[in-house]
Amino acid sequence: MKPKRTDSTRPKIFQSPAAAAEAASVTAAYALAKSEKLEFIETDDSNFERVRENNPVQDFSIEINAIREENKVLVSSVAKVKAENSRVREKIDESMVPTSELSKELHSVQGQLVVERSRCSKLEAQIAELQKRLETSQSIEDEVQQLRRQKSMVDRNMEMAAAQTKGSGGVCRWIAGTPNT
Repeated sequence: MKPKRTDSTRPKIFQSPAAAAEAASVTAAYALAKSEKLEFIETDDSNFERVRENNPVQDFSIEINAIREENKVLVSSVAKVKAENSRVREKIDESMVPTSELSKELHSVQGQLVVERSRCSKLEAQIAELQKRLETSQSIEDEVQQLRRQKSMVDRNMEMAAAQTKGSGGVCRWIAGTPNT
């Protein structure tokens, strides 16, 4: 929320609507009293050249009573505004409770998410390592198969060579021309 801009040209007391209305009514009453044409009667006393007002005190009491009535109306409107502000504050406070709970839950879920991300990255690293091992084991298996084939070829060659040596009887038999059994 942004702070409200204050009008520095007006005094702080006039910044609320109720105070401004009350000040306006007092100003209007004062202006009304000044604008009326007052009749003056001169006194006979020669020592004083003073004049006295012709308006009775009763006129001021009427204006004072009117101002008091306006003041009562303004005070009641101020009370209504305060009551409304109180209800709004309560609503705000009520709405802040779920918001704070949701904020706590959000932080908790974010913490869990960080833990799960860390776990996922560890698992991905393990998968990569296992894939490398699998690739190397495949190449090792291929080498083993090739070596088995070579061994079997060597074994066959040795068997053939042994069979030829055993069955031939040597050079003497060959020269003699005796058949192989």
